[in-house]
Amino acid sequence: MARKMEGRTVTEIREPIPLIGSIAFGIIDRGTNVLQVRVTSVCGMCCKFCSVDAGPCSKSRWNEFVITDIEWLKRWVSEVVKFKGGDIEILLDGIGDPLEHPQITEIVSGLREIEGVKSIALETHGLRLSFDLVDELARSGLDRINLSIETLNPSKAKFLAGRDDYDVSKVKEVIEYTVSNTPIDVHLTPVLLPGINENDVIEILLWGKEIGVGKKWPPFTVQKYVRHKRGRKVKGVKEWDWDYFWKWIDETERKYGLKLKWSMDEWGMRYAPKLPTLYEKGSRVKVEIVSRGHIKGEWLAVPIPNRNVVITLVGVAGDIGKRVTVRIINNKDNIYLATP
Repeated sequence: MARKMEGRTVTEIREPIPLIGSIAFGIIDRGTNVLQVRVTSVCGMCCKFCSVDAGPCSKSRWNEFVITDIEWLKRWVSEVVKFKGGDIEILLDGIGDPLEHPQITEIVSGLREIEGVKSIALETHGLRLSFDLVDELARSGLDRINLSIETLNPSKAKFLAGRDDYDVSKVKEVIEYTVSNTPIDVHLTPVLLPGINENDVIEILLWGKEIGVGKKWPPFTVQKYVRHKRGRKVKGVKEWDWDYFWKWIDETERKYGLKLKWSMDEWGMRYAPKLPTLYEKGSRVKVEIVSRGHIKGEWLAVPIPNRNVVITLVGVAGDIGKRVTVRIINNKDNIYLATP
């Protein structure tokens, strides 16, 4: 079922739509004991540097997704966790912000019930954070918040977020409350924008150290700004190469006595059995279109008759219910793309 929001349709994902195959919603398995679980593609922010062109100001999207069938989500996650042998961290992330889901606390508590789930983390820019929500998330069993925050300066924060009502001072207060008054850990993940926020990033790291983030997991990860094909580009910002970025990281570690590089062991990560690839590149598959994709002109389809994954169709003249034969052009991490 689709509804309208901000000039786009919003497709509610429920049984029998598969929850593997799409980059926009469902489960992504990259061969470790961390499972990415995407419950919504909706985002309320318009960050100047957004790599996936999310939010109300998006020029590339024509559809968003919200998984509304929580029992269906639990069934899929449970089967994947069982296949991978347990000891799994669920990372609620996405091409949107998980906190935009109206049932996010119910989702966390539902995933917590799954045997073999050892921890649950959530990525956010903090727009929807509040004291009450943090308390609810703690009661639901959330273990960690990964906070993407690029500056502590209120006016610069509004500019980078693309929203005049983004209040980074409130985000700070809620995060400080989270660290001091709940069992939820906090991991800070600022994006470094050359020429824009190098000093801001250092301020964020020192603030995090002061308030005690990283009680159980690493406290910080500085993200490199990368110009993506469909992402938004910050005017006047030139992307650093990786050598220069790592030089900056090394110098910052030495100067401020901070650790910014982490191993898989320090994250509690390990390699784990990966879901088998169901369709090889070049395979011809008969599918039925079930929804728009999230990018304009793309459609989502399921193979018939087995309906075991979602496939994003590119270059197909689509219409819901239409059946076509397509060729798989990408299957990395069980994210499937196909053309006519």
